[in-house]
Amino acid sequence: MTVLFGTVEYFKREIYNYLNENQIKEISEDSLNAITSKLKKEILYDFVCDERIRLECLENLKYAISMITQSKEAVWV
Repeated sequence: MTVLFGTVEYFKREIYNYLNENQIKEISEDSLNAITSKLKKEILYDFVCDERIRLECLENLKYAISMITQSKEAVWV
């Protein structure tokens, strides 16, 4: 399945990839803040797009973070 940049699924996958690559077993506020900052920077400064799309990406990132923090899903292994 292809996951497109900027979708909620994309951001969830990126968050879990970051957690796995850094061998973080528990989802903490600090780890989520680190990956959120990285992804926001990518959206704001690296991704060339219309401002409307940029805002939609930021909203999707917020939604992905809230889904993860509410469910405290297990980190993929």
